[in-house]
Amino acid sequence: MGGGILLIRLLVMPLGLFKVYKDKPIEEEDAGPPPSPAEIIIDAKEIQEEIDPFIYGNFIEVLGGCVYPGIWDEYNENVPLVHGGIRQDVLDEIRDLKVTILRWPGGCFADVYEWENGIGPRELRKVQPNKHWHWLGPRIGPDHDNHFGSDEFMLLIDEIGAEPYININMGSDSIESAVNWLNYMNGDEITEYGALRANNGHPKPYNVKIWGIGNEMNLPSEKGCTSAEKYAEKYLQFTRAMRSVDPSLKFVAVGTDFEHDTEWNGKVLKIAGDEIDYLSLHVYIPGLLLATLSNNVKDFYNIIAGAFENERRIQWMAESIEQVMGDKKVPIAFDEFGIIWNLRQHYQGYYTLRDGLFTASFFEMLHRHADIVKMAVWAQLVNVVPMIRTSPTDVYHNPVFLATKLFSNYAERFSVSTKVTSDVRKNPKYGNIQETEIPYLGASVTMNEEKDKLVIIGINRHHAHNLPTKITINNFTPKSIAKVYELNGPSHSAYNYFDKKDEVKIVEKEFKSVSDEFSYEFPAHSVTVFIITKGG
Repeated sequence: MGGGILLIRLLVMPLGLFKVYKDKPIEEEDAGPPPSPAEIIIDAKEIQEEIDPFIYGNFIEVLGGCVYPGIWDEYNENVPLVHGGIRQDVLDEIRDLKVTILRWPGGCFADVYEWENGIGPRELRKVQPNKHWHWLGPRIGPDHDNHFGSDEFMLLIDEIGAEPYININMGSDSIESAVNWLNYMNGDEITEYGALRANNGHPKPYNVKIWGIGNEMNLPSEKGCTSAEKYAEKYLQFTRAMRSVDPSLKFVAVGTDFEHDTEWNGKVLKIAGDEIDYLSLHVYIPGLLLATLSNNVKDFYNIIAGAFENERRIQWMAESIEQVMGDKKVPIAFDEFGIIWNLRQHYQGYYTLRDGLFTASFFEMLHRHADIVKMAVWAQLVNVVPMIRTSPTDVYHNPVFLATKLFSNYAERFSVSTKVTSDVRKNPKYGNIQETEIPYLGASVTMNEEKDKLVIIGINRHHAHNLPTKITINNFTPKSIAKVYELNGPSHSAYNYFDKKDEVKIVEKEFKSVSDEFSYEFPAHSVTVFIITKGG
C-alpha cells in the first residue's frame, strides 16, 4: 500500500477532510451579461447516422455499496425483495431508466473475480475479501459473500430487459475457466457446465453475446497488467477459444486514450484488430482524488467542460483506430465514463444539476459520433459515483439519472443534420480537462425510422440566463402542438436527496406554437425535450 493511500485511510477519511457533501448555500453570484440569442437549423431530410441503443448502458461492480447492499440486499427486512435479494425499489428505478446494456462484474474487480464461487446454493458460497478494492478500506472494498453471482445477475437482466455484458477475468484466471464460464452461461444441458447451470435451477441457456476480455490491462493498478503486444496475443487466445464454442460472440478489447498510453491502441490493433468487435475507452473527469468541489459558477463550468473533453478523447481514439485499420472501423465501447473528483464519492456524496448537464452534454456528443461509438456505459448504477442511491429504507435518483432518462426514453434512433449557433464561454484547464470553449446552447436532433417524429433535445448550459432561440425545421412539416419534457431545478447547484427527492425533476409541458420556424426560450441550466410529430 502506497504512503498516499495510507495517509488517506488513516487521516483524511476518518477526520472528514476534503468532504464531498457540501450542504451549504452559495452566495449570490453575478449572472453576468445575457448571451446573444441562439439558433438551431435542422434539415430533417439529411439523416446522419443510426444511434446504437447500447449507448444508454450502465455498470455494476462489487465496489462500495453498488451490489451489496445497493442492488442485492437479502437481509434487509425493511424493503420488498425480488428473487430473494434484489431490491424492488431499486428495480423500479432501473426500469424507469431503460438501461439497454449492463456490464458486470467489473471493472477492476472482474480481473480478480472467481466466477465458480458465485454459483450453486447461496448458503454454501464463500465469503471473500475484496481482492482488488480492499486496499482502499472496507467502505470502498468490502468483503462479499458471492450471493450475487452469474445466475442472480441474469435474474436482474431478465427483470430490466437489458443486454448482459460480462467481463472475463484475464488478470488472474485461465482461458479454460473463461470457456467454462461461457458454457455455464450459454451451453445446453448436454454440456458439463450447462448441466451444472440446469442443476442450479436455470435449465435454459442465457445466450450472453457480449464479453469483455480483461479491464484496463495497460495500468499498473490492474491485476495482470501487461504490454500491449502481450495483451493482444492473450486476447486472441481467449477469444479464439471462446469463439470455437460460439462463433456469434462479440468481444470488447482493452483500449485507452492519450492520457494513459498513446501507442497502446495501435499495437493492439496491429496484432488483433481483425478479431476485435469493440475497443474500450474509459474516462473519468476531472480525474482528481481529493478535491472538494464548491457549488459555485466556476466549478459548474469546470465539470460541464468534461463532456467536451470526452469528445476529444473519442476523436483521438477514432484517429488512432483509423491509422491502423483504415476504412475498417472498429467501434468504440466507451464502457466506463463518469464524474469523480474525490474517493469519497465511492460511498457518499451527491450530484447536482451541474452534473446532469454534463451528462446531457455528453449524450449530445455521443449522438454526434454515433458512427464510431457503439456502446457507452455510465459507471456506476447504484451508490458508487451513482445514478441511484439507497438507504436501508429508501431510494432516490439524482440529476445524472434524470438527464440519462431524457435521452434513453425519448431520443429516436437516427441523428439528423443540425447546425447550432450560440455564444461560447472559454473555460480554463481543470484536472484532466483541457481548456475548453463551451457553447451555451447544445442540441441533439433525432428522428424515428418512419420519419414522422422529430425529437429536439436542447441544453442551455448557462448558469443563470434563459436563452432565446430561433428554431428552423427544413423538410418536415410539424404539427403545431409538441409534448415537452424539461429537466431543471431552482438553481444550477440544486440536487436531490432522501429528504428532497424532487428538487431537480422532469416536468411535462405542452408547447402550442411549433412551425417550420418558431422561437423558444430555453430556461437557464436546463435540458428540454421537444417531441414533434408530422402534420398532414
